[in-house]
Amino acid sequence: MKKLIILLITINTVIFSSIAQVRSSTERNITNDAELGNRDLYFARCWSMGGVTVSDNPATLISGNYSFRTNQLTNESNMATWLISPWVKIGEGQITFDTKLDGNPGGNRAIKVQYIPYEEGQNHGHGKEVLIETFEFPNPINNQTTVHQVSVKVPEEIVDKTVKVFFSFVGTGGTARAGFDNLIIPGQSLADPSNNCLPLNTVKDTDGDGVPDEEDDYPNDPFRAFDNRFPANGFGTLLFEDLWPSLGDYDFNDLVVDYRINRVTDAKGEIVEIITELKTRASGAGYRNGFGIEFTGISPEKVIKVSGTEIKAGSIHSFRENGLEAGVEYLTYIPFDDVFNVLPHTGQGATGVNVTPGGPFREVVRQKVTLTLKEEGKAGPGGAVTLGNIGAHNFNPFLIANQKREVEVHLPGKQPTALANKDLFGTLDDSSDLGPSYTYKSKDTYLPWALNISTSIPYMVEAEPFTSGFKKFFEWVISNGTAFEDWYLDLDGYRNNEKLLNIKK
Repeated sequence: MKKLIILLITINTVIFSSIAQVRSSTERNITNDAELGNRDLYFARCWSMGGVTVSDNPATLISGNYSFRTNQLTNESNMATWLISPWVKIGEGQITFDTKLDGNPGGNRAIKVQYIPYEEGQNHGHGKEVLIETFEFPNPINNQTTVHQVSVKVPEEIVDKTVKVFFSFVGTGGTARAGFDNLIIPGQSLADPSNNCLPLNTVKDTDGDGVPDEEDDYPNDPFRAFDNRFPANGFGTLLFEDLWPSLGDYDFNDLVVDYRINRVTDAKGEIVEIITELKTRASGAGYRNGFGIEFTGISPEKVIKVSGTEIKAGSIHSFRENGLEAGVEYLTYIPFDDVFNVLPHTGQGATGVNVTPGGPFREVVRQKVTLTLKEEGKAGPGGAVTLGNIGAHNFNPFLIANQKREVEVHLPGKQPTALANKDLFGTLDDSSDLGPSYTYKSKDTYLPWALNISTSIPYMVEAEPFTSGFKKFFEWVISNGTAFEDWYLDLDGYRNNEKLLNIKK
């Protein structure tokens, strides 16, 4: 048995102030100093005990007018002589108490400090007791004037949980009894005497992570608690033109990807994994475009591993050991390096995939890419990431044009990665300034090459100008986003649906 470090104090004359037996549940400690003087009064307050009396016997008295006194400790069973607290929401800190022996020397004596977890549906909520520490009285037992002040640290795994603290008094040989007094348990009382002493407002928390089941998206997983998606309602749509820095045909169907990002967090608010769901709906060109996502400002060391990407043999990309792209500053992953990996070309002389009315069409398949940031509750080498670190504010998706890694097409105002060819900026139709925000906009008209729409929308028939399908788009662009902010919706006069396709799973 693990022995505690104890402080031995020889008491000649001890004067203690009486401490109220049970404090209000709003206070931070549960105390018991035996001063009620009657076991029945303790039973009424949801304490329980067996083989223990409330005694004023001078032989065992520790302080005040009363102390608890056990029967002779000649049994090693947990339930031979015991005292159990009410249900408490236990806090951080130390469980402390004073104890001493009286009776004939000989044998061994100990106090086992345990906890009983609350398990709904069990007998009075009692789960299986768990040992915290065992205090052993010094051997040989021959000094019965010594009061031992014992301190036991509350285990981290039960802090803020609903438990009972369970003291078992055990021994062999001799006739010594134990005195017990001045108990302090950090936490708040939850016991309801009017309801069989069950915890007040008991909330089911199956996985014990501190999040009630009704609020927990993963009630059976202690390492996951909440889904945090953007867009919040369904999928968004990303649309790209791949001829940057030239405007090209400007039909915005060279790559059409519906997306949804789920940042799964634990009870601490730290991200466990980032799940990217993608539905690649169209590829309106013969180019073998790739697709990447950067979360700007986040170190690649934060990620433990990546799964679910579609990367072909002989890829133009290099990857870190954890599956992120190598050679870039920030967390960057490549869901697919060739659009035909996820949306194979139909052949038959078609231009692109899923962009010509009448087909042939390819089925749209949902792809799931998972970035793992914590495993079994432990963060990666770069440390934990909180929900506020990852979001729409630093979401930076981009197209890689026709297997040319240095040619990246980003949303307007976003920055390229370290692998982009900076010499392309400001050439042909592009007017980018690689300062803080003015990037990927065309000269004179300020047209973008990529769009991020917070809901899933149709896309253009091949070779049809984007403005012929979405009639208010150009007015939105030239107003710098102040006019027709809802240009993409199917409102009267906003769309020409004959120019649009809407192929999705």
